[in-house]
Amino acid sequence: MPAILRASAADMATWTAGQTVRPASVGTGGHATNAAHGKQAIDKAKAVGQQFEALYLRQMLEASMPKDSEALFGDSTAGPMWRSMFADTLATTLSKTGTIGIAQMIVKSEFNHVKENK
Repeated sequence: MPAILRASAADMATWTAGQTVRPASVGTGGHATNAAHGKQAIDKAKAVGQQFEALYLRQMLEASMPKDSEALFGDSTAGPMWRSMFADTLATTLSKTGTIGIAQMIVKSEFNHVKENK
């Protein structure tokens, strides 16, 4: 059975950054339709920005946590699992607070793109 290799943080960040959030093309709709699509694009950019920020923070936290933390997470095979869960919860919580600012940069970029295409 082949081993499943874990992707590096750089690979995930590169893939995530390559994913673009663009509003759906508008046919013959009026201004209200464009505004609705713009709002949807901004909402989607917020969600994607928060997810990307959580992914980035999770990778940073896991890399910066001490490897010999048996006293905190336990010395059994569950230690790495608890460590991963702790990093995931912490990263998700930090990304939801918006204090880091990565998600806001993504939303600002998307807002500028939507505004230029009006």
